[in-house]
Amino acid sequence: MNHDIESLTRRHFCKTVLAGATVAASGVGASHLRAAERPEPHQAFASSFDNVPESFGPTLVTFDRPLPDALRGTLYRNGPARMQRGDTRYHHWFDGDGMVHSFDLNGDSLLHRARMVDTERSIKEAAAGRFLRDGFGTAFTDSQPISGPDDLNVANISVLPLGDEVLALWEAGSAWRLDADTLDTLGRKVFTPDTDGLPFSAHPRTDPTGRIWNFGYLSGSGKLILYDIEADGRLNRVSIIDAPNADMVHDFAITDRYLVFVLQPLFFREAGSSPIAFADRLQWDADQPVHVLVIDKQNLQIAHRFELPAFFAFHMGNAWQDGANIRIEVATATEFRPLMQQIVQASTAQPLSGPPSAPNTLEIVLDTRRRRATIESLPGTGVDFPRFDQRFTGQQTNQLFMLGRSAQMSNDVFGFNRVCRIDRDSLSETIFDYDAYTIAEEHIFVPAPGGQQGEGWLVGTSYQWQQRQTMLSVFNAQQIEDGPIAQCQLPYALPLGLHGQFVQV
Repeated sequence: MNHDIESLTRRHFCKTVLAGATVAASGVGASHLRAAERPEPHQAFASSFDNVPESFGPTLVTFDRPLPDALRGTLYRNGPARMQRGDTRYHHWFDGDGMVHSFDLNGDSLLHRARMVDTERSIKEAAAGRFLRDGFGTAFTDSQPISGPDDLNVANISVLPLGDEVLALWEAGSAWRLDADTLDTLGRKVFTPDTDGLPFSAHPRTDPTGRIWNFGYLSGSGKLILYDIEADGRLNRVSIIDAPNADMVHDFAITDRYLVFVLQPLFFREAGSSPIAFADRLQWDADQPVHVLVIDKQNLQIAHRFELPAFFAFHMGNAWQDGANIRIEVATATEFRPLMQQIVQASTAQPLSGPPSAPNTLEIVLDTRRRRATIESLPGTGVDFPRFDQRFTGQQTNQLFMLGRSAQMSNDVFGFNRVCRIDRDSLSETIFDYDAYTIAEEHIFVPAPGGQQGEGWLVGTSYQWQQRQTMLSVFNAQQIEDGPIAQCQLPYALPLGLHGQFVQV
């Protein structure tokens, strides 16, 4: 969206006054629940999904300290929210119907609103009063037949701001168009008739020119769909390539010249006669390699191939070319099956089967001259949700912002409570720990206008599970160890979500 400060202020006023916003004090650190009402540690994660309404706000909240004058804009976030309809309940975090949030930051206040995404699936299930089809990690004995990807689409992973709209993104189906101001659902995004209904991933990458690159996958097809999109949302090109290990591909990276896919040995198997969730059809084979495909942006064809020993990762940071080398930042994760088990346990308020593991942050180095791939370790243990200065996407960056876990966090609480900054130049890590009763969500880097690379702020939400309230914090990105420079507390809990983007003005 292209808004100046004056137009944002006008929008903020209209949303607040004309829409009759609820006004809440900041109340950071308030405790309003009696001890008997507070969740136990194994209930902490699941408690954020209790009694989620169809919408929130608009709610106006005051920060405890004024925001920097240059920090103005809107944080959009998406994530699973509706976990139960009637007597049917999802067992896996990734299954919940998507809810998109907007947090308008302006001066010393924040205006929050959120709405469920009215997908075709959710409209039919609302009429039926129950979930009708399987989810990613939940199978129902009476699930209706699935005729295409959008039969499963819950639009719950991320967002892509695009003009006066925001796209709600899922893993393997259509994007859904939302009004950027009201968050009303406007319908599926159809780029062209030929691409109608094709999978459109939840992790598009935007290069410094504003051009958008994305992909899609169809499990069992051995194919990847590649998208080249103009900054205004018009589809420029689409291509389909053969790709090994393409049965579940969550993220990718781009350089100035290439698209880079790190394809892990996770294989889709057809189900037998008994009900089985999609996640349970995915089989990890540690004896098979990771395939790294390097795609030339000019012709959308494979330019280089590499293999590495098996490892699992959902998310990647930045990537860039360094002479003949291509460097890719990767946040590894717990092995697939144990991670899925812990997500189910956390989503259903069960004790975790074991303490969360501490995977590493890696850098893959692809030597295109010698055709050799190697792995190097970066600082940061037990970290995920990598973010960086997106103005330099595909170019060399020296800082990575992530989430981690502190030792004080109970082993029965799933998630993160630490904000980390990894400095590649000094190979050091600086951290800020929330307390043991806070689950932090992805914190997004917002660059300071005209600032050097890495200068700016981290903006992120967190769930205080003992009080059942959500808080938004703002950090100086270069001094996160000093703690938030401003915070505000919403008067309610928001369901723990996945990814977001910040639109500056």
